[in-house]
Amino acid sequence: MKRPRAIILRGTATNCDIETASSFKYVGAEPELVHINQLLAGERKVLDYDLMAFPGGFSYGDDISAGKIYAVKMAKLAGDFKAFIKGGRPVIGICNGFQILVKTGLLPANRANAQVSTLYTNDCGHFIAKWARLRVNKKSPCIFTKGLPDEIELPVAHGEGKFIVEDKRELAAITGGDLHALTYADNPNGSMLDIAGICSPAGTCFGLMPHPERNFFAWQHPDRPAAQRGAEAAGYQFFRNAVDYVR
Repeated sequence: MKRPRAIILRGTATNCDIETASSFKYVGAEPELVHINQLLAGERKVLDYDLMAFPGGFSYGDDISAGKIYAVKMAKLAGDFKAFIKGGRPVIGICNGFQILVKTGLLPANRANAQVSTLYTNDCGHFIAKWARLRVNKKSPCIFTKGLPDEIELPVAHGEGKFIVEDKRELAAITGGDLHALTYADNPNGSMLDIAGICSPAGTCFGLMPHPERNFFAWQHPDRPAAQRGAEAAGYQFFRNAVDYVR
């Protein structure tokens, strides 16, 4: 069976890349860790891969704002990234990766390809690291959340996780298309409409603040019954869905 090639994009201070690569490898992909500078130098080509992931961390120290410098560096390769997404190849941005996708204008998808939303400082004013209860929007076209139960738990770890959209028309497009694939059951950061993750209209480009790679196996959850500790957990399904989609 084909092992899809997954590009796991890194930058200075990215720190969830190995876990993300391991998750894709476990479900049958062939992951490769690639620094953004390797793309800029022409050493690697985005369109040579079947899947793409922007993992969590603090790229470039979250200087200016989280994900902004990485997004600026990506601008030189905007055509390749847009072609990757337009071609229906799965893309996932986790935490800092979601911040990057938002600040490149790749999410929410819009005709102008401009940034129309952001992930702002948490309402509490400080970094949050905790388990979060999430509701899965069963009507969403998101390929990554297919088959998940109505409610799941994933860890969050961010200082700028408040999803906001200034233009009411953009927010209406998100909710009208059921692009808000994940919402918080108990909003930890003040996100508009409790939004924890959004996808493109095709459902193949997905950004979320919670970390599915950190609840990939049942033993990673502190309250999991001992009898279930050897099983896969909710996060597994996100990666499994992406690989199955491209096979």
